[in-house]
Amino acid sequence: MITPKEIEKYCENHSTREHEIFEALETATSTFAPKASHMQVGNLEGRFLSFFASASGVKRVLEFGTFTGCSSLHFALAIPEDGIITTLDRDPSAVAIAKHFWEKAGVRQKIESLVGDAVSSSLKIEEEIRAGTRTPYDLAFIDADKAGYPIYFERAVSCVKKGGWILVDNVLWSGRVLNPNEASDHAIHQFNESRKSDSRVETLLLPLRDGLTLCRIR
Repeated sequence: MITPKEIEKYCENHSTREHEIFEALETATSTFAPKASHMQVGNLEGRFLSFFASASGVKRVLEFGTFTGCSSLHFALAIPEDGIITTLDRDPSAVAIAKHFWEKAGVRQKIESLVGDAVSSSLKIEEEIRAGTRTPYDLAFIDADKAGYPIYFERAVSCVKKGGWILVDNVLWSGRVLNPNEASDHAIHQFNESRKSDSRVETLLLPLRDGLTLCRIR
């Protein structure tokens, strides 16, 4: 995380309070995966996602990486009753926790959960969009394995409507993009470099939590 914890806490305390269910979800995630609970979007970033979706009139979201359902829950609470989130993940144990909290929050009917390889699932979604049997998405959110970001981004470009949004998490990678060393560091840095020169999108990289890129499809 780039922002100092005390600054992020101050921001949280001076923002509209989030739904009480997220505290219970955070506890369940820490129990399920104590060494990986940081994989959830933080409170402030989650609020940003819901605020952004609501302000942008988003109704259809495609999410790469479900984990225990924190970001999808933020989106589900923000979009209209006739909205839909299609979320992709390969871990059925994590998704089971997500489903429990979607039910508890009363938004399960808004969420289509596809468990399996995200590339295969998104290719099928793309085929359905091209065939006219599935409506293009307003927004895609990418927060999955970092090596997969380039292919997930390409799938998102194919599945999101013109003028729609692609949001990508962890693009500062704890600051390691400034001096890449490990493979994941290089992967994120190269992804960022590619977006800088990608004429298909207008790009803004924000230092929110661990870095969040906003791309609008031209």
